[in-house]
Amino acid sequence: MSRPPIDPELQAQIDAQLLEQGAFTPLDLLFNSGRLFYEDYERWRRREIDLLETALMGAIDKIKEQLSHAAGYARSIGLQEQTQEFTAWLAAETHPLRISADAQLQRLIAARYVPAQNAPQMDLFFDNPVVALINGIAAALCARDAVEARRRLDRLYVQAPTHADLATFDQLLAALEHLESPVASPRQEMQALLGITPGAKRLLGTQARDLLAPLWSRIGQSLATVAFAPQEPELHASFAFAQAQDWRNVEFSILGEPQWWLYAPLCLHLAYSAVHRGRRIEALAAWAQLCWLAPEHAAAEFERRQQPDRGIAALWQRFLEMEDALERQTGRSGNDSLCLEECLDARDFPAWLLMHEPGLVQQLPEDLPRSDGPGERHYRCVHRLIQARRAERADEELALRTALRHAHPALFACLKRLV
Repeated sequence: MSRPPIDPELQAQIDAQLLEQGAFTPLDLLFNSGRLFYEDYERWRRREIDLLETALMGAIDKIKEQLSHAAGYARSIGLQEQTQEFTAWLAAETHPLRISADAQLQRLIAARYVPAQNAPQMDLFFDNPVVALINGIAAALCARDAVEARRRLDRLYVQAPTHADLATFDQLLAALEHLESPVASPRQEMQALLGITPGAKRLLGTQARDLLAPLWSRIGQSLATVAFAPQEPELHASFAFAQAQDWRNVEFSILGEPQWWLYAPLCLHLAYSAVHRGRRIEALAAWAQLCWLAPEHAAAEFERRQQPDRGIAALWQRFLEMEDALERQTGRSGNDSLCLEECLDARDFPAWLLMHEPGLVQQLPEDLPRSDGPGERHYRCVHRLIQARRAERADEELALRTALRHAHPALFACLKRLV
C-alpha cells in the first residue's frame, strides 16, 4: 500500500531545512511551524518542565500525524534516521530528558534525518581521538558547558595543533564564556556574533541554535531601551530576538516602538513573529503594513524560496495569477481602461485579500495604522464595500463600487471576479 502524498507546505519546510542545514530534525519543524516556542524548549532543557510534550501547541494527535508524514517523506528521499538524546543544561544529573510518555511521539521528536553520506561511521567515531574530541567540544558548546568545552579544546590543541577548526572553536567558546557578562557595545558584539554564526552552523549543525540563541537574547536585552534607527535597522532588540527565535519578545519590542508601522524592518519582523506564534490575523495585518510601506520589499519576501509563511506565499501566487489573467483579458479585448499605471502591485495585495476572503473584514480592522496612501485608501474602500454588501446596504455598496471603479479599474476588475 503506497503512502499518501505529503502536504506540499510540509514538504517545503523539510526541503528548506535540508537546503540550509544539511539535515532534517522534527524538533526544528516544531519551532518553525509555531508548535513549540524556543523559550519553552529552554525551560525543558533546564528541567523546569518534565515533558516537552506539555509545551506543544495544538492537538497532539495532529502533531503526531504531521511528524509521521514528515518522517515518511524523509525516509522516502533516502535520509537515514538517527536518534538524538537530550540532557539538561549545566546539571549534575545526566539522565536523559523525557519528551513524551507516548513512545511514538518520543521517537518522532527525538529523530534526526541525515543524508547517508553524512551518517557517522562508528569505527571512526570511537577509534579516532581527534574526532571524539571535536564531537565532545561541539556537544559541550551546545550544552552551554564552557568548562567542559575548554577542557576538551585544550586537549585538541595538544593532539592536533594544526587542526583547521581550532580558531572557530575558540571564537565560539569565547562567546559562550561571556554569556553572563554585560554587553559593552551591542554594535560590536552583534557584528562579532554575525561573524561566528556560519562557523557555528557548520560545526554544530542543527544544534547551533542551542549555543547562539542565548547569545542573541543577551544582545536583545541590552537593546531593550534603544530606539529604532532607520540607518541601522539591525541595531534593534527585535532583530536580535528574531535571531534567537524569541518571537514573543520580538513582538513586545516592536509594539513598544512609536509608529513602528513606518519602518519596513519592524513590519517584517512583526509579521514573522505572528507567523511563528500561529497568529494569522496579526501576520496579515503586519504584511499589509509592509505592502503599503515597501511594496517591492514585500513582493521579494513573498517570493523568497524559504518563506516560512507558506500561506501568504500561496496567496501571493494566486494574486499574481489574477494579475496575469487581467492582463490577458485586456490584451484580447483591446480595452485600454486598464492602463499600465493602474496595474496591480503589492500595494493592492491587502485589498485583494479582502476580496479573496471576505470573512477577513470581520477580523482585520478597517483602519490599520498607516498614512493615507492609495493602497490604504483602496483597502478601506473594499473593506467598507464588503461590509455594506453583508449588511445589504445596496445604495452604499453601489456608491463604493463606483468609487473603486474610478479610482482603480484593475482592482475593481478583481472585485467583479471574486466578490
